[in-house]
Order: sequence, then C-alpha cells, then structure tokens
Amino acid sequence: MVMSGAEPFFFPGNAKGILLIHGYTGTPAEMLELGEKLNKDGYTTMGVLLPGHGTKPEDILRTTWEQWYETVVTAYYTLSKSCTEISIVGISMGALLTLLAAERLPVKSIVIMSTPIYLFDWRVHFMWILKYFMTVVKKRKRAIDAEERFNVAYDCMPVAGVEETWKLIKYCRSQAIPAVQVPCLIMQSKIDHTVRPSSAEFIYKHIGSRKKRLFWLENSKHVVTLYEERDKVYETIKNFLKE
Repeated sequence: MVMSGAEPFFFPGNAKGILLIHGYTGTPAEMLELGEKLNKDGYTTMGVLLPGHGTKPEDILRTTWEQWYETVVTAYYTLSKSCTEISIVGISMGALLTLLAAERLPVKSIVIMSTPIYLFDWRVHFMWILKYFMTVVKKRKRAIDAEERFNVAYDCMPVAGVEETWKLIKYCRSQAIPAVQVPCLIMQSKIDHTVRPSSAEFIYKHIGSRKKRLFWLENSKHVVTLYEERDKVYETIKNFLKE
C-alpha cells in the first residue's frame, strides 16, 4: 500500500512534458511543488513513483536499479502520448536515472539536482558486504522549509538499495555522462552533506552536452526542493526550460 502523500502525480497541460524523478528513499512528494509550479506555466507534468519506494522500506530490498529505470521508461512513453517533447528533471538518485534516460531516449533537455558521483559516506564502497550485517541505516529526521505535504519519505535507508545506487553511479560516471548530448542544467548546493559538491564539477566537465550550465546553491541541504532556496531552484529551472 502506498503511503499517504507518496502517490505519483500527473497534471495535464500543453504539449511540452516534464517528467520528474525523486531520489533514493524519497517519493514524488519531494518533486510535487516543482510539478505544480511548472504546470501553472503550462507544462504537462508527471511525477513517477519508483519501485520499492513509498510503501515500506523492506520493499526496496527486492528492487534493482534496472527496475527503477524501467519505470522511468514506462513513464516517459506514457507522457509521450500527450506530449510532443519531453524534458526530465531528477534529484539525487533520480538525477542518475535522468542521465541514463538522456543517454538512451529522445529527451529534449534535462535538469539534474544533487547528483551523486562522489559521496561523503565512505561506507558506500562496502555496501556489498555490509548488507549481510545490517539491513537499514536510520536517517536523521529532517526539518524542511517547505510545506510538510512535500516531506514524504522513508525514515531509514535500506543498505541493499544503496548498493544498487552505487552500481548506477559507476555506470553513469563511465558510460552515461559522456554520452549525453542534450542541454543540461546541473544544480548543486555547496553545503550538501550527502553528495560532495565536486560531483557537479565532474559532471559539468565530462558530460557530452555542448549546452550546459552549472548553478550553485549556497544554503540548501541535499533535497534542494525542500529548503529555503527552492524558489530560486524553481525559477532557474523555468528559465532553463524556456531557453
């Protein structure tokens, strides 16, 4: 059963579609305000719920990054039934899936926020063995600046899913990022305590896109759509999509 507030969303608009992808252990709620604001500007917006998310944490243990990506592909083609062009916006692990989609699908442009290439937690390198000794890692309760309806996520991090995310990171780093050719907006907070800011610099340097922009935030935590600079995030995304 899907948690209250974790449901996928779809807001019909014009023929320009925006697919929004949440992060690991998150839900479409963390992308909902952005989806609402873009829809008010006329876009058709869709927020996808990834397998294993928005139900109970142990459900992630039975999923792979390939299944997450398959859900993105299905959502893309569903959105394409009502839209002639589609851009994708992803945050954290959802940003990795966005890069993967841009490598493989006819996407108009992409926006990636808080994209994990380098992580602060050194344990990520040992998840392949840690998963046999610990099932989940407790997360700190987050105090957000946005409305609480956007704060719907698991309160712990299943270890096996972190290993899947790490596999996805390695693939994107070596294969997807150099192959992406579409316009790309990279957004990263300088005080992110999950993703090292050097991740954004790596992507900007190595992505194949000729049209690319790196936008820094000064005062946002990892899920930048939930904190005080989110209006700046939304305005920057709107301007990029209009270009």
